[in-house]
Amino acid sequence: MIKKRIKALAILSGAAFAAASFVAVPSSSAASTPIKIGYLNATIGPFAGPAPDGTRGVNMALKEFGGAINGRKIVLIEEATDATAATAVTKAKKLVEKDKVDIIFGPLSGDEGVAIANYAKTVPSVTFVNSSSSASEATLTVKAPNFFRFHGDAAQWNGGLGEEAVKLGYKKIATLADDYSFPYANFGGFAAGFCKAGGTIVKAQWPALGTKDYSSVVAGIPSGIDAIYAGVGGSDAVNFLTTATQNGVKKPLIGGTILVDASVLAAKADIQDAAKGTIAAGPVPPADYHSATWDKFVADYAKVKDAYPSPSIFAILYYNSFKSLLAGLKAVKGDTSNNQKALRAALSTLKWNTPTGPLSMDKNRNAITSTFIYQVVSDGKGGLTTKNIKRFDNVAQGTKVYGRVNSCADVK
Repeated sequence: MIKKRIKALAILSGAAFAAASFVAVPSSSAASTPIKIGYLNATIGPFAGPAPDGTRGVNMALKEFGGAINGRKIVLIEEATDATAATAVTKAKKLVEKDKVDIIFGPLSGDEGVAIANYAKTVPSVTFVNSSSSASEATLTVKAPNFFRFHGDAAQWNGGLGEEAVKLGYKKIATLADDYSFPYANFGGFAAGFCKAGGTIVKAQWPALGTKDYSSVVAGIPSGIDAIYAGVGGSDAVNFLTTATQNGVKKPLIGGTILVDASVLAAKADIQDAAKGTIAAGPVPPADYHSATWDKFVADYAKVKDAYPSPSIFAILYYNSFKSLLAGLKAVKGDTSNNQKALRAALSTLKWNTPTGPLSMDKNRNAITSTFIYQVVSDGKGGLTTKNIKRFDNVAQGTKVYGRVNSCADVK
C-alpha cells in the first residue's frame, strides 16, 4: 500500500491514528474536533498500480480547502482493500466501530461499492461517499439514504459508444470482460446502444478478475468479427493488451472504460500494437480536450509527485468526489451533528462545475454528469495518447441493472 502525506492531509493507519489525533486536537471544543474520514482504497490486488492515483486526487481537493472545514481539521484514516466485497466491508466495520469515523470515503471497485452501500444501511449515523466504484446496483437498487456517488455508474460511462462503434463499421463483435458487477454494467451500457443500432454480439467471455494469463481468452476469440470489446482494467488490462500484442491480434478494440485509462497507457509493457486505434468512453476527457476548469486541473495534477503523464480515471473521480464531500461540509460549516442530517441535505442537492463538466444529483444520490468518447493514438514520441471524438453532458443513470450480457437478447 502506498501512503502519501502533504501538509494539509494526514492519511493514517488505524494503529497510528490515536497518537496522531492527540497531537492534532488542541482543545476539546466541538468546533476544533477533527472530522474523521475513513478512506477505503484498493491498494492490494488488481488495482494496486492505479489506486494511489486516487490519493493524488484526494490530496488535491483537500489542499484547496486548506485541510480543514470551519476550523475542524480533516483527518483521513486509510485502510487497504483488495477489490473484494468481503474485505471492503471488514475494513469499513473497523473504521466505523474502532476508529469511530464520521464519514467513509470509497471504495474503488464495483463489487466493493455494492457491499458498502448495503453496509451503509446498517450504520445510519455515518455518511458514505463513493470514490470510483461504479456498479449500478449501489444507487439504483440498494438506495441507502446515507450513500452518495458523485459520478456516473458504469453503464452511464459507455452511453453513446455502442452507436459510435456501429458507425465505424464494427457490426459483429466478440467480447471479453472481467466477471463482476462493474464490467457487467459497463458492457451493458455499451451493448444497449450497440444492439439497438444494429450490432451483433457473436461471442462473450468472462475471465475472472485478476487473470494473469489471457492466452486462452485470446485463443477463444472467433473469426469473422469486426472488432473486440475488452472490458478489463488495471493489471488485467495490461496483461490482456500484452497478450493481444504478442499474439498478433489485428482486430480493432473497443475499450471498456478502464481498458485504456492513462494508468494503463503509461505502463511499461508491450501493449502498443493492440491498444493503438482503440475507441473507448468514460468520465475522463482525452488528452487533446481543453476547457478552463479541465486545463487548471491538469496543470495542478502535473505538479503532484509521481503523477502520470495525464490524470487517470481514479485521480479525477476521487478528486470530484472528495471535493463534493468537502463542498457539502463547507455548506453546513462542518456540522456533523444530528446524524449528519444537514450534511446529507447539502450533498443531495449539490451542483457544481467540475473539471469534467457540470455535476448535479438525482433522487437516488447518483450523479448526472458528462461522458467522453475518445480514441487511442500515437503521441508522436513513441508512446500513446488519446484524442476526443464526442462529449455528452447531463448523462443520467438508466433504470436497468445488467448481469452478464452474452447476446443482444440480454439487453432487449
